[in-house]
Amino acid sequence: MKGMDLDLDPISRIEGHLGVHVKVDNGEYVDAKVGVSMYRGFENLLKGKDIHLAPNIAGKICGVCGATHALVSTEALEMASGIYPSTQAIKYRNIAYSLADLMYNNITVTFLFQAIDYSTEIVSKYTPSVYDKAKDTSCEFKDIHGYPKISSILDNLYFGKEIYRTAFRLQTALRDLATAIWLRYPQPLSLKPGSITIRDPSVAEKVKKFMKEDKSIEKLLYIMADLREFFTEYKKIEDNYVTYGLLESEEYDADYEKMDEWSSKREFPPALIINGEIVEDRLSKILLGVRVYVDNTPYDEWDREYEKDELGNDIDRRHPWNKETKLRDKIIINNFVPTVRQYYDGKEYMPTTGDIARLYAYRLKKGKIRALGYKWEPRGNNVIERTFARMFTVAYLKEYLQQVEIDKSDLNPRKGKRGYKLAVGAHDAPRGANAHWLVTDGNKILRYQIITPSDRNFSPNGGPVERSIIGQKVTEIEISGLDALRIIRSFDPCSACAVHLEYKNNTLKLIL
Repeated sequence: MKGMDLDLDPISRIEGHLGVHVKVDNGEYVDAKVGVSMYRGFENLLKGKDIHLAPNIAGKICGVCGATHALVSTEALEMASGIYPSTQAIKYRNIAYSLADLMYNNITVTFLFQAIDYSTEIVSKYTPSVYDKAKDTSCEFKDIHGYPKISSILDNLYFGKEIYRTAFRLQTALRDLATAIWLRYPQPLSLKPGSITIRDPSVAEKVKKFMKEDKSIEKLLYIMADLREFFTEYKKIEDNYVTYGLLESEEYDADYEKMDEWSSKREFPPALIINGEIVEDRLSKILLGVRVYVDNTPYDEWDREYEKDELGNDIDRRHPWNKETKLRDKIIINNFVPTVRQYYDGKEYMPTTGDIARLYAYRLKKGKIRALGYKWEPRGNNVIERTFARMFTVAYLKEYLQQVEIDKSDLNPRKGKRGYKLAVGAHDAPRGANAHWLVTDGNKILRYQIITPSDRNFSPNGGPVERSIIGQKVTEIEISGLDALRIIRSFDPCSACAVHLEYKNNTLKLIL
């Protein structure tokens, strides 16, 4: 196969806008450049605002994981203000967050976005030999999901087919349940610093009832388990991962000084994993190790205004507490994706984040992890493993939600020991590590910075997506970019936070 260039832009069946330029030579992807050509400047909408407005404004950054930015912003504000939620408020937050931002999102992405790429309509056209193999391959879990051959699964993945319809109905039900707590989704109305508003006290029991009666999650899990065994030809990259953790415990009190203690009790614990081993599990240290580079982008540099946090830890110039979102006077390059790296022990890494990172951290920190009778074990970091991790998380949360007990304790905010001028909210979105860094001046926002999971996964200059594409063998008989697209979608990209406009005094303008 002679060398050729492909521009895959725009990419469909993702959230937001994203493109990738790839080069193929001798049947292999030899180069990949990820780019987002629209401006990302949401942080500037927040500068100068009252701090209590942050969650409401930041919560509107995205609609697909429609509560994660509101939740992370709320936790940043709780740290800044020195308040935190009661145990019961934490439980309600965890229920709603599990239902919508995790389960709803993951079902949507896995089956309504990704699975189309593995349907008969695509596989038989671009890789007919793979479909022939699928017709001869029996399903190990056919007694659970009802499909005797891999081909019979592929036959039902396309738009409107049986598995697609099952997933569509499920994600709708999950979203409806979450909305009963959030009151609006996306952009929840009930979430507020130190508390949550609950209008239906029976909602937790309704969630439990649904989870006990639902059969579709188990069916979809084992469909993906069979596909996990079948699609094994995709390249693996390093077992380097980062997660901030997921789902607070009752020990959460938003105090930066105690962050390492309360974050370690999250249902999914935080961790930085290098070569398959945890090298750092203190969330504060992971966060202090974040570095942002804007070389070869339209963004301008910034100064090192803060050298220490309020506990005396060093803050690097490229850390988000120092970062400003501003554009160069003259824009030549139109790729608005920064490069995010993770500093640890004198080196910088670009680890993968997402469901697979959380499962690795859980397995290494807490031991074996099972869901609906299936034991997850690590098999590497590639397309099918990232995809299966997404569905396995849904199955795990189905069981988790059946165990949450809500009593009639109050939902009033608790007063902490102190607030902080430099605050941070860090909690995984479905796509991975999501953090909001806040600098306050009295009751005003002096600086606000957001580093999303897709900023990490889709970082140019050697990020996880680019590394996954480069070196991947072409599986198609005639190249269309299918392999690159499967890789990209396996990272659950979301760049909806890229462009923001302000409407004021009957004038529409780009926020610069």
